[in-house]
Amino acid sequence: MLAMHSALHVSDDPPAVLDRDLVDTFGVRYAVPLATARVVEAQPTNLYHYRAYIGPAAVTVERGDCVYLIGDDGESAVLRRGPTTIPSRFLATVIRGYMPEDKSTSIVQGTTLPYVNGCSTKQLFPPDRPGDPTLQLLYMPPHTTEQAHHVHSTARVVYILRGRGTSVVGIGAHTHHHPLVAGMVCILEPMCPHHFETGAEPLVCVPLHVFSSTGARELEHPMLHGTHILEL
Repeated sequence: MLAMHSALHVSDDPPAVLDRDLVDTFGVRYAVPLATARVVEAQPTNLYHYRAYIGPAAVTVERGDCVYLIGDDGESAVLRRGPTTIPSRFLATVIRGYMPEDKSTSIVQGTTLPYVNGCSTKQLFPPDRPGDPTLQLLYMPPHTTEQAHHVHSTARVVYILRGRGTSVVGIGAHTHHHPLVAGMVCILEPMCPHHFETGAEPLVCVPLHVFSSTGARELEHPMLHGTHILEL
């Protein structure tokens, strides 16, 4: 299905052990691009398949699939349909069975749609139809949360573009706080209980929704829909 011309990097240091524990318990992974790519694939129970290449890789995409990636300049996003082989420096996510047109866009102009708690969003690559994957831009101002604690019914692959924040994952007293800094990748599996927070700095991230539940309207867009608040 896919080919990657660099080795899979799996560190044995304590963060990697913690990462594996969080995957087993809640379904979250944290990673930073290294000299060789780390590959994260959808779990066998997922309804929709993705494969994320974190770090430098040459990603081969077969006919019938597509790839979303952060441009090598760190200021653009690219969407390519297969068949193709494309180099990736930061993050590339292949979606199986979806064949949109090739697209590219800047990710530095800012956001255009309202979100919650003073946050805002922009559809970098809107879904052609409800249910299609979509790439979003999320801006979180200082001293806020992007949602109440919540889950998504499908996976999110999130690239941290600028700023600093915290990812809070877990239930009740059993939560883990993980720092989010520019260049990091956070992958949230379906039904992972979580939310993001900011302190004195804003946070800008680029989440890929493997499935979207709606199109784009002022108060009806993929960042708002498909989110289910937890009553703790």
